[in-house]
Amino acid sequence: MKLSPCLEMFFRELPFVDRIAAVADAGYDAGEFWGHGNKDLPAVAKAAEQHGITITSLTACGNLVNAAEHEKAIADLKAAIEAARVVNCQRLIVLSGNVIPGLTECGHVKNCIEGLKRLAPIAEEAGVTLVLELLNSAVNHWGYFMDTSEKMAAILRGVDHPRIKGLYDIYHAGIMEGNVIEKIRVNIDIIGHFHSAGIPGRHEMKDGEQNYPFICRQIDALGFDGWLGLEYSPLKPSKESLIETRTWLEQA
Repeated sequence: MKLSPCLEMFFRELPFVDRIAAVADAGYDAGEFWGHGNKDLPAVAKAAEQHGITITSLTACGNLVNAAEHEKAIADLKAAIEAARVVNCQRLIVLSGNVIPGLTECGHVKNCIEGLKRLAPIAEEAGVTLVLELLNSAVNHWGYFMDTSEKMAAILRGVDHPRIKGLYDIYHAGIMEGNVIEKIRVNIDIIGHFHSAGIPGRHEMKDGEQNYPFICRQIDALGFDGWLGLEYSPLKPSKESLIETRTWLEQA
């Protein structure tokens, strides 16, 4: 699989733009980040071009479970699209938001579907793909709504648009449901991006309980040609950790 280190998680001792060169020096040709509002985007674009780094994703908007927030989500998406154009990024992360007390699960799904249907034509016109991220609600994101493959599938198959996909975070899914290979297999047609980290602790994948080389081989066999984001907090120096992770995944 193609690997994309999260620039928010690695080389934190460096200014953000300098992390791009550091990731390239570790042998990578891609990277991703979260919010764009606090970034010098022209500098990011220049560094990415200089060092041959593809920006694979950035975060666009959230809180789709709340229908009252859909207009804000549209505005946030439009701003994120402009940011994505600067750094030549074609994949934008969107979030379901947290559970709304008193609203049924069906109501949450309905609101997410309706919100994404409003975002879909904007994404299509801009030539970007939105990926709705699965996060765990047990450890890292208490209260988050879309925390299982079943919810992801219900929402995305309800939207049924080629520019709306899922971001299947193998770490988060492993905490919530396990059986990740089978869940990926039945949903590969609606998955547009992957994230990864080691369980427990969200540190090096190699030291966690999930067999990532085997998982990656299974995803490759399904014909997926996108990116696996490395979104873990390294316990080792970033360069050492990234080289070790890449070597482990490629040689296993």
